[in-house]
Amino acid sequence: MKNLRKTRLILAGLFLVLSVAYVFAGGWAGRLGTLSFRSQIIPSMISVALGATLFWLVITIIYGRIYCATVCPAGTLIDIASRLRRFLPASRRRYRYRPRRQARYHILAVYAICLIAGITVVPALIEPWNIFANIAAVARPDASALAAAGLGIGAATGIAAGAASLLAMAAVSVLWGRGFCNTVCPVGTVLSIAGSNAAYRIEIDPDRCTGCLICEDVCPAGCVKVVGRYVDDQRCVRCMKCVDRCPDGAIRWQSGRNRAATPLMKRAKSGGV
Repeated sequence: MKNLRKTRLILAGLFLVLSVAYVFAGGWAGRLGTLSFRSQIIPSMISVALGATLFWLVITIIYGRIYCATVCPAGTLIDIASRLRRFLPASRRRYRYRPRRQARYHILAVYAICLIAGITVVPALIEPWNIFANIAAVARPDASALAAAGLGIGAATGIAAGAASLLAMAAVSVLWGRGFCNTVCPVGTVLSIAGSNAAYRIEIDPDRCTGCLICEDVCPAGCVKVVGRYVDDQRCVRCMKCVDRCPDGAIRWQSGRNRAATPLMKRAKSGGV
């Protein structure tokens, strides 16, 4: 179970490298990078090649939001930027449980309307692959022009959106970790709905948990609440930090829900003495 986080980091790093290769490199490296591009949900939908979209919906229904933890380059950039939290005062470095924000559904509706209407500004600012391509456009506009054009984003718009996205992502990542993924990102909202009752979920074993709060402290999605031994599976991005850091092995990625094993937690038989 402890190796899950290492595996997740390796996959996230691989897809980030492939994404960079797709935007910046030519030749065989650029062609290899198309593997990452074709694995993205929104580009798959736009190109009317729905294989990747359907694949990730099925995976999310079974395993949860693995896409957000491994394939999404914007998510990986957020994880990297959130490491700047080490420069915050000690009292601000810890994450805490945050309730769901209903605004995510409103943002998703606005995004869908803009996408249908051909208004590219909003999708350019909040869709994860667009964010990555636009940030790349700031670094090297000529290399990312093709990717931006394929997503319906002009070069100038892409550069401006990239600068705004870069600053906003850095600030939000430092302050709220994966808050962008759970409140603003339309892909994250759709996947949270698809994975709301995933077959494999993050669960806290109440018989092992000692209430040390480490899992809550390290959760960038703010979805772990030690009081009540609760994990909001809709917002869990499967980063596996809680699983890796729990000193008691009390939090696991497993099929089904936990059931208390201690006698005091079991229901007494009716008519018993």
